[in-house]
Amino acid sequence: MDFQNWTALRELRVSQLPNRGSFPAVYCLREQTTRGILKYGCTGNFRKRVFGNYLGGIGGDTTQRVHSYLFGRRKMIGLVEIAWSITRDKRAAKFKESQYRRCYKKINGKRPTWDLRD
Repeated sequence: MDFQNWTALRELRVSQLPNRGSFPAVYCLREQTTRGILKYGCTGNFRKRVFGNYLGGIGGDTTQRVHSYLFGRRKMIGLVEIAWSITRDKRAAKFKESQYRRCYKKINGKRPTWDLRD
């Protein structure tokens, strides 16, 4: 499995990331205590996705939804951790993301909680 090193999302710092986070990746968000998968995702720039979109709240519908889960009524920012795997490009990240989603759905009969698409 690609996701072995988990970091609390609220403790993640750009300085901890290779190339200051400017890399394509497939990533996973999970709930810390239950270790339940919340979302699989992919991006061409990990720093922009995590810090700009999810933590910063800049972006479209999915970004706003995840940002709302983290900072809105649910206030899950203290309960979520993230892991990622650097890929060669965004296309490879998208391919891996779809593999993770299919596998999750096959095992669990449904998609992860925060995922709206298969």
